[in-house]
Amino acid sequence: MTVQQDNKALTLWTKSAISYKNYQDFIDKKNERFKLTFIDLLYISNFKGGNATINELESTIDHKLTNYSKVLIDINEKFISKPLHQLSDIEIVELIFLITSICNLTHKTTRTKIDGFSVSYLSALLSSYFPELVPILDRRVLINLRLVTSADIGKYGQIKNIQRFYDPLVKKFAQQCKEEELSVREFDKYLFTTKLTKPKE
Repeated sequence: MTVQQDNKALTLWTKSAISYKNYQDFIDKKNERFKLTFIDLLYISNFKGGNATINELESTIDHKLTNYSKVLIDINEKFISKPLHQLSDIEIVELIFLITSICNLTHKTTRTKIDGFSVSYLSALLSSYFPELVPILDRRVLINLRLVTSADIGKYGQIKNIQRFYDPLVKKFAQQCKEEELSVREFDKYLFTTKLTKPKE
């Protein structure tokens, strides 16, 4: 694949990859691998950057996160050590179902919503646990995959209702990683560090 690289985006990806690796090292040292706590969210916040802060008590957060942990366990049991490009069409549908179920926990109408922990942050957590299975739901990646139109982008450049793009994102990654013989992380880097294309109308 040829690429017109965005050097600023490459620098950002390289720096964030350190935070990504730090979080994975933390996960590997856990006694209970899939037990999420407030500390997990701090690692993700450090990886994603930006101005978002977690605005709830740690005890409340840890209680809510038990619901998220259950889905992580389900994903692991269903797809343990299996990369995205090796999944069948039926398995991809099953994976998207599980991803959707954990994303639904972040909706503001639910009791499991954590103030300051959005679906885009959750996608980084999922990718950290399953780096060869779940891509990160990211604005640059979605634009460069041509999955969004100009109407999908808000006033400040953010994608409206970004969760709805998880389904096509996973399917596109599965297809492209298989065709290009790339890992999820390799394809993510390629898309993130490519100069942004203009969204289609």
